Amino acid sequence: MAIRANTQAAIPEAITQIAYPAYMVNRQWDIEWINPQAEELIFGQPIRTLRNIEERHFFSLAFTSKARDLVTDFEGFIKSHLPLVQGDIPPPPRNPLLVPLGIDAVSWLGRIWPDEVEVLPQINYRDERFSFKQSPFEGYHRVAAMFREGILIIWIPSAVNLAPVLDLLTGRRNVITDLLINKLPALRAMAVLVADLQNSVKISADLPPEEYFDLITAMWARLEKPFRDFGCYSGKHMGDGVVQFFLAKPGDTFGHSVNALLCANAIRSCMVDINREWKRKKQWLNELVLNVGLHEGREWIGYIPSASTPEFTALGDTVNVTARVSGIGRNGCVWVSKQLLSALPSQILDHVEYGIRRPMEGRDLFIPKTYSRVVDLPHLERIPKSTDIANLSVTEVIRIDQPAVQAVLRSMVAEDPQV
Repeated sequence: MAIRANTQAAIPEAITQIAYPAYMVNRQWDIEWINPQAEELIFGQPIRTLRNIEERHFFSLAFTSKARDLVTDFEGFIKSHLPLVQGDIPPPPRNPLLVPLGIDAVSWLGRIWPDEVEVLPQINYRDERFSFKQSPFEGYHRVAAMFREGILIIWIPSAVNLAPVLDLLTGRRNVITDLLINKLPALRAMAVLVADLQNSVKISADLPPEEYFDLITAMWARLEKPFRDFGCYSGKHMGDGVVQFFLAKPGDTFGHSVNALLCANAIRSCMVDINREWKRKKQWLNELVLNVGLHEGREWIGYIPSASTPEFTALGDTVNVTARVSGIGRNGCVWVSKQLLSALPSQILDHVEYGIRRPMEGRDLFIPKTYSRVVDLPHLERIPKSTDIANLSVTEVIRIDQPAVQAVLRSMVAEDPQV
């Protein structure tokens, strides 16, 4: 396809300043960034003011906004997006976000939905004959840049030379950084994991500076795999610990919480190996353990600029509460709020061993499948800042049968692909 036209594209300094209709969708096809041109010419309404991420689902908006009236060929417009879906979301009949559109719209989408995933290059473009009624241009190039973080879609008039835009899109880091900084804030359900290195001050005092940094680097390198496997986003931790966010997918009420639990379990296994290696290396008595806290809630998420890459952040109490929960633990314990754990299906909880240890006759008696308010926990005096969560019900997770939990999840997915 020749990339030649009569008009030269005006290339902005940042992709979010482009003068043509553009938007970015995540892998669940929720709009995470959109410019005013796309709001006006395609959807005919402000998208950036929609608070809940579920309200910005692309295919739902295509039917509920003014898009059908503003695009000269609505079917062609929808079909132009379908190769980009790449199997990321279930077909319309099994997509709960599309059910409110009605059986006619869902059936229509189902008829044109591709049966197979088309292999596409990272930057994909095609010429379309339709146009937007409020635009003076006839015909558009649909340009799509496919990134791990989502898909950027730009509608460039056919009369405009594509080459400069394609050159701009090849600078992945600059494009993604710009998009993340300008990403629309969203109210999302999430599970949060906070893990703190126990006795980090003593360990840093015991080691030469270069070895302490080697230890921390080795720990985070080892933990990258479980973070990647369970699909979490890293947040900023003020000390020698980690904050991870597990975002709920549309229509899935518990998958994010299960991922947080499994990730905590994987972290514990990684730390066992790291602790063994450093005991052998240093011949010391220090125990390298992470005390983990898990909680869930619904918070505003977004990205804030930083010196290197934009930082994922969440506003609200969920992160602070989770940090307090992680402070309850000692010796590598995993503590979980009742709010998170009790919302899981019984099929999952059957493979999670949890409960409360109570002192009795000079020893700890473990009472399974129970919770406790923080204020009622034994040895409360050693827990710093616990008064902030005094009435929060929590429990200690002793063991998770990960293969069994994952087998249950697979069976659930077979019955309902949204899980």
